[in-house]
Amino acid sequence: MRRRRARWRGAVAATAVLAVAGLWNRSATLLLAAAIPLVYVTHGMLSTVDSPSALSVRRTVDPTPVAPGQPVTVSLAATNEGDRTLTDLRIVDSVPDELQVVDGSPRAGVALDPGETCAIEYTVVARRGDYDFEQPRARLRPSGAGMVATMDLATDGDDRLACRLDSGAPPLGDHGDDFVGQLTSDRPGRGVQFHSTREYRHGDAADRIDWRGYAQRGELATVNYERWVSASVVVVLDVRERCRVAAGPGRPTAVERSAYAAVRTATALMRIGHDVGLAVIGRDTTGPAGLDWIPPRAGSNHRSRLKARIEHAVDVDVPSDVDPALQFRKVAEVAGANSQLVLVSPLLDDEPVDAVTSWGALERARVVLSPDVVTGTTVGGQLEAVRRRTRLVRCQSSGAHTIDWRRGTALALALEYALEIEARQSARASPSGGGR
Repeated sequence: MRRRRARWRGAVAATAVLAVAGLWNRSATLLLAAAIPLVYVTHGMLSTVDSPSALSVRRTVDPTPVAPGQPVTVSLAATNEGDRTLTDLRIVDSVPDELQVVDGSPRAGVALDPGETCAIEYTVVARRGDYDFEQPRARLRPSGAGMVATMDLATDGDDRLACRLDSGAPPLGDHGDDFVGQLTSDRPGRGVQFHSTREYRHGDAADRIDWRGYAQRGELATVNYERWVSASVVVVLDVRERCRVAAGPGRPTAVERSAYAAVRTATALMRIGHDVGLAVIGRDTTGPAGLDWIPPRAGSNHRSRLKARIEHAVDVDVPSDVDPALQFRKVAEVAGANSQLVLVSPLLDDEPVDAVTSWGALERARVVLSPDVVTGTTVGGQLEAVRRRTRLVRCQSSGAHTIDWRRGTALALALEYALEIEARQSARASPSGGGR
């Protein structure tokens, strides 16, 4: 679209004033000065502009798919493929309204020679869902600025940002039920990692005899190795209305981040052979005490069921008549005495802390994974951050292992390490080792 811009009104007025003053005073200097703005007016009226159709634009969205809360870099490269210089080119990318730009700018104003490229780069924070980028808009003016050409530019490359709860989670095999979990037990057995030695007994396999010790001491002994067993784990997801807050506009809510952490936790545990169940706090369903409950199982189909249930829990509205305290108490009962409990909650109030303490009184192995959505830019936010850290300390003092998942930090390594430590402690505390 091209249109003429009336930008010479001031110049016309200046020409008229100088001409009248020159005639009134019979001054050749003033009459000559009146010609200067007149030249500007004439140039602006005669200048034309072509539409910026010679621009080739390519957009890159990296990474995608991505987890909620992660930064995503969007790059826009515009190349002048025509034979004329674009003296005043302005480009703005169409950022989806739901996304917030946290670094850089989606706008640029440049002059492009033929074959030259303009690069625009900015960063947005991902939120769960699919977000389509519309065509960027370009505006071109000639040197006289008397006409403006505006058009939407067709783009190559990426036009969508996908944010998934299972982004980065490795797929599960079709026979996950047959795996032996990577959880060590104090009960020795066959394996690959040394555990202890005992006196040789008739019938012990020759490959388990400590031949080196026999050569040194002349006594036969049998080597025991660490035995790997599997565990039953219940992921407790807190989706109460209290948790549906965000650190700022355009950022994922605490429930979205908790849901992502829950999916990654379930995937990591099932991938190494553990049975994983789910209990959703804050929903009102037909389960025990209104819990959205899935018993611990294994396998790729079970993981898909867990993921679908978690996504549904994020999307639905939370009813006002739910009793979260009753649901927290019911979790320990329905999970069973041998199940470990992994609470995923932002800890924005004391209710989940009280639940973790009560689970400890029942001698349940517990992990608390808390995504941080509290902003420290205000006095109120700093106070809330102190309260949240205090709640983490209270959970830890009750015997639970705590993971403080800060914004902008990777979850995978910390999560895997923490769960492995807790699994080892649980196995050593259990006489049966939790094996199947």
